[in-house]
Amino acid sequence: MSKPARKSRVTQQLEILALRSLELADQVAAGHLPFIDAVDMAYSAAQWAGLPETVGDNTIKLALSASFPNARRL
Repeated sequence: MSKPARKSRVTQQLEILALRSLELADQVAAGHLPFIDAVDMAYSAAQWAGLPETVGDNTIKLALSASFPNARRL
């Protein structure tokens, strides 16, 4: 049997960004955080991790747009 492939650091960072963005979207839906603040926080985290330089700004925007479409207040 072959060993499972290790995820690259960038892949792990993108997965973490997606998970944290979903958590922020939940906070928006619950009314605890304004939408624009949540998106700004997620994008700032991506910048801090250096992701826009690594994978490109469009990839970050796609990841965030996938996380926030249902961030409506409940």
